[in-house]
Amino acid sequence: MDSISRHEQLLRVFHLIDMLFGARRPLTIAEIKQGLRERGVIDEMSDKNIRRDVDFLGKFGYAVKRSKARTPRGTTAQAWSIAPGRGKGELSSPAVSLPELLSLLVARDLLAPLAGTFYWRGIGQLLAKVEAIATPELRDYVSAHKDGLVVHPPRAGGKYGPRLLTAINRSILGSLELALRYQGLADEKPKRIVVRPEALVVYDGSVYIAAYRAPGRDGRADASIRFFKLDRVLDARPSARTFPRRGVPVETLLADSITLFRSPHPPRTYRLRIDAARARWAREKPFHPRQRVEAADDDGIVVVIDRAWDEEMIPQLLALGEHVEVLEPEDARDRLLDEARRIAAKYMCHHLQSFEETYVEH
Repeated sequence: MDSISRHEQLLRVFHLIDMLFGARRPLTIAEIKQGLRERGVIDEMSDKNIRRDVDFLGKFGYAVKRSKARTPRGTTAQAWSIAPGRGKGELSSPAVSLPELLSLLVARDLLAPLAGTFYWRGIGQLLAKVEAIATPELRDYVSAHKDGLVVHPPRAGGKYGPRLLTAINRSILGSLELALRYQGLADEKPKRIVVRPEALVVYDGSVYIAAYRAPGRDGRADASIRFFKLDRVLDARPSARTFPRRGVPVETLLADSITLFRSPHPPRTYRLRIDAARARWAREKPFHPRQRVEAADDDGIVVVIDRAWDEEMIPQLLALGEHVEVLEPEDARDRLLDEARRIAAKYMCHHLQSFEETYVEH
């Protein structure tokens, strides 16, 4: 059986456990198939495959009992239930849906940067519930076949200290100002910053504090949200001073961002012509989640982004090199030209020096 078929069967089996456990009477094959269709697990399936899934439960330790049940037509048919015994004793009513439980093993890998937070503890508790509704044999089966989906690169677990994360979470949940000892990339030594944290943001395998700077001695508040990378936070201490929430979700503030960027200047419209060699890539990995794509005459595409910032767009455009042309704004074209000249000058100087050393007699 291939990997996809194994995972499809495992999904059916988890739903089958849930259905048999919740049923007040034994279920026939027709009733099991109808229940799986209503849950969106199958479209159609043979009776033989349903019997195989029921046998799978018995193989992995569940006390499945076979009996007879009367059909709507007045005839009798084979039916199954989970009888008292080893499997029944290990079952308890699940608090979340079984498809969600199947995703927890992968979700735990994705949440590794948050090890030490209540999010990490929460997913651990849900995984404990999986153990409460699965036999040891079935847990072993899941572990043996969970490699069908790989998270790459693997996230670094336990990257941040639990005391640091606890302090930050306390500040966010209690709306408390937070004093940071922060080592910026451009700073020679750490500096003290007081912020008003709104949320933790997971981006590209690292965690950031989305926060506003607290008002200074003059009482003036900073209107721009900032993102402080936890890798650079040496210490965090909540204060007793509370602050009012801004009322605008961080997700909304990031809606116009490709990365974690927020400019005090308003975003503007970009129109880009991307040639055929990179058109498919641009569709698969968009510059912006709200971009619009139009066909071009040369089998390329024209990408329109209504709201974008230069500081985010310029590096993206430079990475595409000759495969992209900025149609607007005009001054962005000039900026890219200046960048291209500076890049070319570095390599041109090297080649001229090599030419002189090789061919010019001194």
